Amino acid sequence: MKLPPPDASFYIRPPNTPERASVGAAVLKRSDSGWLLAVVIEPGDFPQLPKGGVEPGETHEQALMRELREEVGLYAVRVVADLGTLERLNYVRTRWQVTRYSLCLTDEVGQPPLEPGFRLEWHLLNAAPALFWPEQTRLVESVREALARGEYRLEAGM
Repeated sequence: MKLPPPDASFYIRPPNTPERASVGAAVLKRSDSGWLLAVVIEPGDFPQLPKGGVEPGETHEQALMRELREEVGLYAVRVVADLGTLERLNYVRTRWQVTRYSLCLTDEVGQPPLEPGFRLEWHLLNAAPALFWPEQTRLVESVREALARGEYRLEAGM
């Protein structure tokens, strides 16, 4: 099922909408062609950055590692930078998502995701597809620009 893309109304918080803390990541892997970006394809072919909610008792980093295992089958990931927090409604408009994003590195190809119907695709960072959520596309662009300016020291390997 194809869903219409989110519009500007997803970025305006309606009164009394409960908040949900979540985490997400721009996960990079070095290749001979340049940096690769991990993109999760959710059922219905919705390309996104891996992300998900923080469960009670979890730290942000614990939640991030769990979500990376569940959504893209990555188990050995290192957080290298905080990319900030982005906010929006979830797609069904029932919760206000407050998502803290991290820049991460891995050497893994990825195992089959634990979430049914999810799959991992690796895309060249310099040719990454537009993502379902516009704020994620902008975040990837800002990572690409920051890397070009040398703002992150990303040594090869974990």
